[in-house]
Amino acid sequence: MLLLALILGGKACLVDQKNLKTICNFYQQAHSLDEMMLLGTERPYQKILKVVVDLGGFDWAVLFLMDFDSDSFFVAGSYGISEKEFGRIRFDEIEDSPDNLQLSLRLLEHAFRKFAIKGALAGAAIEKNDTFYGCLLVGRYDPEAVLTEADNLRLSILSDQISISLHNYQMHQELALRAQQLDESQQQLNRELKMAKIVQESAITLLPPQFPGIVCSSMVRPARFVGGDFLKFYPDFENRIMSVLVGDVCGKGVPAALILSVVLCLFQEKRDLWVSPEKLMTEVNHALKEFLGPDSNFNSSAFFGNFNVSDRYFTYASAGHDFPLFYQRNGDRLIPLESTGTLLGIFSESTFKSGKLQLEPGDRIFFYSDGLVDFFEQLENVEDGFQMLQNFIFDRRHKKPKLIVNEIQALVEKEKNELKDDITLAIVELA
Repeated sequence: MLLLALILGGKACLVDQKNLKTICNFYQQAHSLDEMMLLGTERPYQKILKVVVDLGGFDWAVLFLMDFDSDSFFVAGSYGISEKEFGRIRFDEIEDSPDNLQLSLRLLEHAFRKFAIKGALAGAAIEKNDTFYGCLLVGRYDPEAVLTEADNLRLSILSDQISISLHNYQMHQELALRAQQLDESQQQLNRELKMAKIVQESAITLLPPQFPGIVCSSMVRPARFVGGDFLKFYPDFENRIMSVLVGDVCGKGVPAALILSVVLCLFQEKRDLWVSPEKLMTEVNHALKEFLGPDSNFNSSAFFGNFNVSDRYFTYASAGHDFPLFYQRNGDRLIPLESTGTLLGIFSESTFKSGKLQLEPGDRIFFYSDGLVDFFEQLENVEDGFQMLQNFIFDRRHKKPKLIVNEIQALVEKEKNELKDDITLAIVELA
């Protein structure tokens, strides 16, 4: 008869071809014990221990697991024997051992004496990756029975499979808990972002005011939930002066939104002093740099201007902001309004200059952020978005401001790619 040499548990055994099928079947069924989802079913340990008894040829099996809350071993499940035969075993009842196998043997010996278990019995450690979970005890009722080397080998294989199942299940539970915690954190973050969006929208001007002598339209579209662009109108109906503030804090998202709030607060505070635009920029820059500190990398562009409707002129100062486009109706031309100073928050000693324009009815100024330039570059796959923006605006110079804003909004909404930056646009025309 053909003999085959197999390595079982590190020991060489000779088996004939007749028993080979039986051995393969044993391994196949034993591997079913490492199915971690079995532990999520009702009375999982009873099912596992039934397989142990059936495959190992034992009369009974009981599984002790560690409970660190009560510092004891408890019976997680049993088969072929009542769980009432056993009770908890406190850790201090067993002599401590650094070796898990020795600890299992001591637990087996202690259980044998404490619960007066008769017959043949054996135990194996349930451990994986240096983590000790407990001990698997098996036995036969016959007082004359003995457990053979083959019994111990089967017990070792079965306990290894249970160890894998417990270890994988624990990892699965930990990952599931972590996923739940992450989901709860994300939901909390979303709630906070919604609140931040509400606060931010209340701070900036989403709808321009109805101001006599001025036609105005605007849009603000953050690239993320909250953004770093800001737009604010300050109407003074009594003196017939409307001020416009537009700017862009470096960065995007929540950090930019926080700095944005500071910048707006500073402009609100300093603007109340009714200083000239260049003086206002100087005051805000100094206060912002003092707030951010010398090591901060945050900065912000800003453009502030006053429309004096009665005298028909516009005074302004710019802190490194994208050049607004002044459309002069009589000359039928676009004039970029260059910056009159550095970005806010970089140098506390920065100074700024003012510019002044004489306006005529039909003249208009286009305020925007660099996100609109980036959008035109992305839209047409070109490098010079600023030139494209000028062409776009000039070609529509005879359209009403609201129609131009609506057209740009429609283009932004139709864009399938993610926006690179926040987009802000305001068009102010002297009626």
